[in-house]
Amino acid sequence: MSIVDDIRARLDIVDVVSGYLALQKAGRNFKAPCPFHTERTPSFIVNPERQSWRCFGACSTGGDAFSFVMRHQNLEFGDALRLLAQKAGVELSQTGKQDGERRNRLHNINRLAASYYQERLKSPQGSAAMEYLKRRGVSADMIDGFQLGYSPDRWDALKTYLASMGAPEADAVASGLIYRNDESGRTWDFFRDRLMFPIPDRQGNIIGFGGRQLQEPPADAPGYNPKYINTASTPIFDKRSTLYGLHLAHSPIRASNTGIIVEGYMDVIAAHQHGYANVVASMGTALTENQVAQLKSLATNFVLALDPDTAGQEATLRSLEASWKVIGAQSAARGRSQGVLHRRDPITLNIAALPDGKDPDDLIRHDAAEWERLTKNAPPLMSYLIPAIASRFDTASGQGKSQVVEAIFPLIAATQNPFDQQRYLQDLADALDITLDALRAGLPRTPTAPNGQRRRPMQRDGGQRQVASSALVGNREDILEDFLLGLLLNRPELRYNLNDFSPEYFRKSADREIFARWIECADIEELRASLDEPLRAHLHELMAAEDARADIRMDTLDSERALAQCMQRLKRRHLLERQEAMMLTTDITTPPPREMAAEIANVNAGIKATELR
Repeated sequence: MSIVDDIRARLDIVDVVSGYLALQKAGRNFKAPCPFHTERTPSFIVNPERQSWRCFGACSTGGDAFSFVMRHQNLEFGDALRLLAQKAGVELSQTGKQDGERRNRLHNINRLAASYYQERLKSPQGSAAMEYLKRRGVSADMIDGFQLGYSPDRWDALKTYLASMGAPEADAVASGLIYRNDESGRTWDFFRDRLMFPIPDRQGNIIGFGGRQLQEPPADAPGYNPKYINTASTPIFDKRSTLYGLHLAHSPIRASNTGIIVEGYMDVIAAHQHGYANVVASMGTALTENQVAQLKSLATNFVLALDPDTAGQEATLRSLEASWKVIGAQSAARGRSQGVLHRRDPITLNIAALPDGKDPDDLIRHDAAEWERLTKNAPPLMSYLIPAIASRFDTASGQGKSQVVEAIFPLIAATQNPFDQQRYLQDLADALDITLDALRAGLPRTPTAPNGQRRRPMQRDGGQRQVASSALVGNREDILEDFLLGLLLNRPELRYNLNDFSPEYFRKSADREIFARWIECADIEELRASLDEPLRAHLHELMAAEDARADIRMDTLDSERALAQCMQRLKRRHLLERQEAMMLTTDITTPPPREMAAEIANVNAGIKATELR
């Protein structure tokens, strides 16, 4: 049993949820108004027998105690694990404890530094930085709300302050605030004479800093002195996995179901100052898949509003061609898997084309009405992307036309709505100055996987060997999930057989978390490196389980059939739980809708079709 399973076994989900909500008994279950959306009729159901919860209303989601605490308290899995471990009286591994203690020390160092920088900003030393903020129209409330500060123009100002507060120099170095020369061992402040932007994580813990240069260096100054610098990567800070302003914006994004992504610190501050609290920044980089993963858990509508200069346009294209390609593919797969009755809206992305010479900060401060108009009426992704990518190639040549199709078609293919697909294909044909029939004739014949590789065709012949019995019998509440994951982890080529499977079908948060990260990782080593120690231990158990070892002896056809059976059975469990939740939240005599009954019947037929004799 992994540490995650141990914690689950010791906790009762009713006790966990009732610590945050007032639950009412409803037969064998409990119900309450859903804490994740506004409603009058309770649609949030807690099932003590299954140790699960589910919202039958607008959220259309559910899970176990871990997923509830993660969502309610805005925590990552590792933080929810530590919280519930303490509640269950379970001591995490020494490695886990050491990691947690190190993170706490680095958070404390950054908190001390932020406080010091704030004091310096409001002192005579920070007059130039304060004057800059006034010129940019930043209010006193925003200065305090974003904890803006100033790093003095000295080599040891912060170093001396941290030492006076009893902070170990080794922790200051590990946080990236103090630089150590490996050869001489000398140390000095990393940030000097800069306007300081503390960077919080989603929970508000300061994990790093950005610093803006206040004075342009002389033209003949030696070395490279960039306008903005950030804390280097540390155990708690990774620029590519961080969104500036998310600690303030996550609730407004969820409430409005819309997130607006800009490029810089000042863009976010200006937006929040003028009442646009659903704005975050990618911190001057093209959006990464890790940043996108955080956003898509909050909303389904996004607007990308980056600087209109050449660099900003290039960042936009890099974002769309990399990160958002993954969103499109996963959104389409999720939509296909969830059925007509409870299918969620697909993720949409619009592009706000800002006027030349106006970055979001300038536009918001000088013409907020125009900013609001542009972001509300931003055209869809494809309306921006098709001409932007087409302009990169010589579309007068056949080779250039093929290159444009190769770059754009995977995004069109990932679009869920067939009517949108038809429109985008026509737009692409128009951009290439060819007929729609000619474009269709030149489209790729083999479906493309989310990572750009060609999907392997399903093999339909082979032996009739019986699937390992442990996959199909026993405690289906947990064994099926674990077996399916063990199968996928040991047979990565099965990745492309998951079009009809949603992460929502996993009830256990640990399994769901590993599955979601596995989808985004190139291989097992990358997956293992992305996990905290408790999840790594769970991953090891999944891969080493007897179920997974038995599967290794299967041939490809048997593995595909075993996978299909597991997916169908987990999908049926998911639908039956939703059906039960519907009956609890409506009149008990009201029969389930025909669509749900038909979907369950289809799944049952699919299970029967995949059973081996």
